[in-house]
Amino acid sequence: MHGIQPPRTGVAGAPPPAAAPLNRVPRATAFLVALLIGACTGVPDPDPGAAGSATESLRQIADAVWEYTLERDPTVRLFQGLAVENLFDYSLQAAQADAELAQSVLDRLADIEVAALGHDDQLTYAVLERDAEMTVEGLQYFWFTNVLTPYSSPLSSLARLFEAMLLNDVTEASNYLTLMRQVPVMLQQMEMLLRGGMERGFVVSAANMEAVVELVRSTIRPHDQGPFAIDLSRMAGLDSSQQRQLLEELQAIVEVLINPALEAFLEVLETEYAPAAPLAVGLAQYPGGDDYYRYLVRYHTTLEVTPQQVQAIGREMIAQMQEEMSKIQQQIGFDGTTAQFRQYLRTNSELYPSSPEEVGERILRAANGFFARAQELFPQVPEAPFGVRRLAPSLEGSQTYGYYNPPTATDSTGYYNFNGSRLNERSWMNLAGLAYHELFPGHHFQIALQKENESLPELRRATMHTAYTEGWGSYASLFGLEQGMVQDPLSRYGVYMLEIFLGTRLVVDPGMNGLGMSLEEARQFMRDTTFESETQIATESLRYSTDMPGQALGYQMGKRKFLQLRAKAQAALGDRFDLRQFHGVILGPGSLPMTVLEQHVDWYIEQTLAAPR
Repeated sequence: MHGIQPPRTGVAGAPPPAAAPLNRVPRATAFLVALLIGACTGVPDPDPGAAGSATESLRQIADAVWEYTLERDPTVRLFQGLAVENLFDYSLQAAQADAELAQSVLDRLADIEVAALGHDDQLTYAVLERDAEMTVEGLQYFWFTNVLTPYSSPLSSLARLFEAMLLNDVTEASNYLTLMRQVPVMLQQMEMLLRGGMERGFVVSAANMEAVVELVRSTIRPHDQGPFAIDLSRMAGLDSSQQRQLLEELQAIVEVLINPALEAFLEVLETEYAPAAPLAVGLAQYPGGDDYYRYLVRYHTTLEVTPQQVQAIGREMIAQMQEEMSKIQQQIGFDGTTAQFRQYLRTNSELYPSSPEEVGERILRAANGFFARAQELFPQVPEAPFGVRRLAPSLEGSQTYGYYNPPTATDSTGYYNFNGSRLNERSWMNLAGLAYHELFPGHHFQIALQKENESLPELRRATMHTAYTEGWGSYASLFGLEQGMVQDPLSRYGVYMLEIFLGTRLVVDPGMNGLGMSLEEARQFMRDTTFESETQIATESLRYSTDMPGQALGYQMGKRKFLQLRAKAQAALGDRFDLRQFHGVILGPGSLPMTVLEQHVDWYIEQTLAAPR
């Protein structure tokens, strides 16, 4: 559904992998997007030969949605190794078509007798139903679509999309240029969204306007320097004349089509849009914004919860983590107050890495250490390897931490792209927790396992839900503590530093968007609670309030649900509970809405109790 940003993968959330929240998930997110129900001409009727077959009807519905997703979504095509032929369509007509097909999915699902389905098919049914319901409901919020701010703007991700496209032959080079010619059309759609939002009282806050304008301005570059520049090594499959022709056509497209379109868009921003920007932040200030935020809370947590409930959970969670951190401080033997200890940690240069290479080495070492125990704790391990690499310098200013990129059709390795800038603000204490969240047993483990699971329908192999994906990442960090993977007390303290940062989101995100908290109040709460620098607090607080409201709630709300389900299974099964088996149960079906995951765990409990010992 247009207007709802796909989840991003990572602590801070990765930049959108194509046009679209350890570190974007919103989301999304730098990696496989969550599949929202697409729309084309409707879901076909069942094959007459399969009439009465609930399983076959469901398969046809799922296949129809998957085929349309492949047709419409450039990010999914990229990760499937298919040619990318079109950018995302941000038009109202596309969003309306999405909702129409989603409604047809619901109508078709209503004709299926759920009890006649096997358990796995019931999960597919539930995923299709939930996503379609959210798409239909979300159409009314189309004009809240945010295509401007650093995380949400398609401009943030164009470079990543074009960088990932192959240029091995003339056909691929032609596809590349065809897609380039669509950029001005995308900018026209973005302007349409800006003007439509303004007419309805929605203008991005002035607090983020400087970053918005700079984002557009920084995209206006010569063809060989900006986001569309092509590294010569990518054209090794072309001969010299083909390379020269590609670069000449690229130059013409950038200078004649794209840069003038960007300049025109920038003028609209500076002369019409920015002067109308409100000083306040948060969705509640806009007509219908409060209802939209409540929708986003349910969408990203995949739970039936309110902003008030989320904030109360956040405050309770923070208090519990602060208590654990106090215990570690006492174990360390620091003779002083909590505030003095925090100041000591911030100012002790020995607690900060000396180089970007050290950051990558520490992350990889921690992930590999956990991986060595994989067979003991999990019934299955994916084949795809994992690694680390530094973020592009151009992205480091807007990324609090970094983001994870899953394996693709052209690269079997999953990478965590870490932020190697401002090392004096990035203690190595939280790198173990970050490694567990991002690589093993977090994002890489879960996403690669899901992608490799051929027993799942194609749609579910690619689907991502913020609360599940990011919740598992946060669960993985805490699980490292539980399993004694972090022996050094400072690193154990660092895991909580990371987790309390994520927990703070449950307070300030609903606070700024629906519960009357100002931007400065939210920032002060983050100063008092987290160990983040002023730079990180500034970017993160704008992310929650003006960029991707609601997305950041999925991390700790998802983790909390994983822990609740584990406790539920332990209580019900007693000495029949097996942790390794439980992990297989919750990872086996891939990403699910948390309400559906609970139904799955209930089924597992029933099956286990009914089986002979």
